[in-house]
Amino acid sequence: MLFINTLGSFLVLVSLSTHVGSVTGSGLLAGAVLSAPWLPALLLAGPLNRLLGRHAPERLVRLAEAVSLVLTAAALVAPERALFAVAAVLLLVRGYFETVTRAATAVVLRGAVPPKRLDRANTVAEIGKLTGLSVGAALAGPAGAVLPFRGLIAVNAATLVLSALLAWALPSSSGQASAGAANGAEPATGTRPRVDDPVLRRLFARFLLVALWQGFHTVAVTVVPVQVLGGGARLVGLFVAVSSVAVFAGSLAALPAQRYLGHLPSATWVVLPMPPLLAAVLVGRTVPTLALYAFFLVLFEVAYVHYNNRLLAAASAEELPSVLTFRATLLPAGVAFSILAVGALCDLAGPLPTVLVVAAVTFLVTAATGTTPHTWRRRVQGA
Repeated sequence: MLFINTLGSFLVLVSLSTHVGSVTGSGLLAGAVLSAPWLPALLLAGPLNRLLGRHAPERLVRLAEAVSLVLTAAALVAPERALFAVAAVLLLVRGYFETVTRAATAVVLRGAVPPKRLDRANTVAEIGKLTGLSVGAALAGPAGAVLPFRGLIAVNAATLVLSALLAWALPSSSGQASAGAANGAEPATGTRPRVDDPVLRRLFARFLLVALWQGFHTVAVTVVPVQVLGGGARLVGLFVAVSSVAVFAGSLAALPAQRYLGHLPSATWVVLPMPPLLAAVLVGRTVPTLALYAFFLVLFEVAYVHYNNRLLAAASAEELPSVLTFRATLLPAGVAFSILAVGALCDLAGPLPTVLVVAAVTFLVTAATGTTPHTWRRRVQGA
C-alpha cells in the first residue's frame, strides 16, 4: 500500500515541480513544490497527535486514503486554465493526509506484527515507501512525454483507488489507543505532542543527525562534483544517479542487517558513515570519491532504518502518537534547516570545512547522548 501510494503521489509531484521549474526558471520554486506536502504536517502537529492518540489507526489510514482520493479527483476535474494552480493547492492539502497514512500505518504494524518481527516489518515499510518514491520520480519523465498533466493526475487517482482498497484490508489494531477509541474512553494524549522518556529523547537526538546528513546530501550532490571534482552538469547527473542507487541499496541492505544491528552499540550507526564521507571529499578523484560517497549513503540509509526502528520499538503505547508526530515533523524541519545551514557554510568556507563540521556535530551529539550500553540495550529490547 505504501509503495503504491508514494509511487502515484511522486509521479504527479515531480511532474508538477518540473513544470514549475521550466515555466519560472526558478530552482527554488521547483524545490518548494517538491517539499510543499511536508508543510501541513509541520503546521498541524497538534491535530495529528490527537488523531493518532484517539482513533483506531486502520480507520485513520482508510479515511486518509479516501480523502486523498477525493482531493486528487477534484484536481482531475479542474478547468484547464487553472489546472496547475488547483493541483498545487490540492497536493499541499493532501500532504497532511499522506502524513496521516504513513504515521497511522506504523501504529497498525505495531499492533498487528509480533515484536520479534516488528523491526523487519518496519524496514519493509520503509523500503516500500522509498521504492515508490524512486519509481514514481523515475517514471515522471517518460510518463510526462506520453500523457498530459491531467492524464498523470488520472493515473495517480487510479493508484489511490488501489491503495484505498488495500487500506480496507488492513488488520484491526489491538493497541491501547484503538481500544480506548472503540470504548469511548478519554485518551491520555493531549494536544501537544510530548516525549518524557530520556531514552526516546536520546534516540530522537541521534535520529535528527539523519536530517543533518540529508540536508548535507541535498547540497553535496551539486557541490561535490562541481567544487571538489571540478566537473560540470554531466558529472552532477552521474553523481545524482549513483547516489539514488546507493540510497536504495542501503534500504535493501538494512533488511538482512536487522539481525545484526541490535547487537552493536547504538552509537556505531551514527559514527560509521563519517569515515567514508570524510575520505570521499579528501581524496578528490572522480571514481574513488563516487565509490566512497556511495558507501557513505549506504551506511546513512542503514542508520536511518536502525534509528527509525529503535524509536518505534522503544516507544510505549502512550508515547507512540507523540513519537510518530515528532518523526513526521522534526525530520523534514531538520532537513530544511540543514539545507540552509550547510548551503551557507559551503558558500562561505567550501566543501571540506563543511564536511568537517558535519562530522564534528555528529561526534558531539553522539557523545552528549551517550549512556551505558547495558541500560540502553535493556531499555530498547524490553520495549
